[in-house]
Amino acid sequence: MTSAPTLSATPVATETTRRPRPPRRRRKIQPGLVLGLVFLAAVFAFLYAPLITTALFSFNGTPVQTWPMSGFTTQWYTALFNDQAMITALLYSLRVALVAVIVSAVAGFTFALIAQRLQFRGKKALDAVLAVPLVAPGMVLGISLLVVFNTSAIPTGFLTIVVGHAAFITPLVMFVLQQRLKTMDPSIEHASMDLGAGRIKTFWHVTLPGVRVSLLAACLLGFTLSMDEIAVSFFLAGTQPTLPVYVWGLLRFGFTPEVNAVFTLIGAFSLVLIGGAVVMLLTTARRRERQLVDFGVS
Repeated sequence: MTSAPTLSATPVATETTRRPRPPRRRRKIQPGLVLGLVFLAAVFAFLYAPLITTALFSFNGTPVQTWPMSGFTTQWYTALFNDQAMITALLYSLRVALVAVIVSAVAGFTFALIAQRLQFRGKKALDAVLAVPLVAPGMVLGISLLVVFNTSAIPTGFLTIVVGHAAFITPLVMFVLQQRLKTMDPSIEHASMDLGAGRIKTFWHVTLPGVRVSLLAACLLGFTLSMDEIAVSFFLAGTQPTLPVYVWGLLRFGFTPEVNAVFTLIGAFSLVLIGGAVVMLLTTARRRERQLVDFGVS
């Protein structure tokens, strides 16, 4: 007679039994990453230390620009707004930059449309020719334009400075808009014209809204470059100097911390413009990616 099987007291493992989680491994700090961060911090310190120093000296209590600072004051900003000659130079620079950006926006947009929408040989040659004023040294560009204007008997002044600034802002606007036009589907413009809209209406209601953010960003960058240009402005200024040329003239005889104050304001304004341009370009790129993903999913 066989005996009945006995039940084992050992617990039976089931599928629902939770296994203990393995201990988390601590991530080791890589020496290469630390060195990269230190190098990046050193680069940023090297780039922005002069700007920070200028901003600090604009609040120094004495005209002597040495460490340590003798106190905190805003008298140099008050003196800046009471200096009529410097305010005149600043307003003149703003007017030159505004007109040069408007001219460059129209010319750069035209060249970008020609390079992207028309089929012809020599597109790369056109891009190379238009890029020369952007990459050429400012002294070379300024002297070349001065020779042209003197040969044509055109006196230096507001018009010549605007032309000089537009010469290197136009390629910047063109290249930024070219990258945007490459991502646009030309069939949308063809569909607009097939539905009865002419070229002008298609440009105004289809093409321009598609590139307006990139156009605005390029204009902000061009405005910053125009406010900072000194080499081209020095040769083409004539009797009325822009702000960089005016400050350069002060350097020969010494200057007060008013210069630190004005360049602190211009530097902060330039950083805001550049930051706004970068944010607009990145936002537009992300929005395009989302639209492409949504279109692919649907």
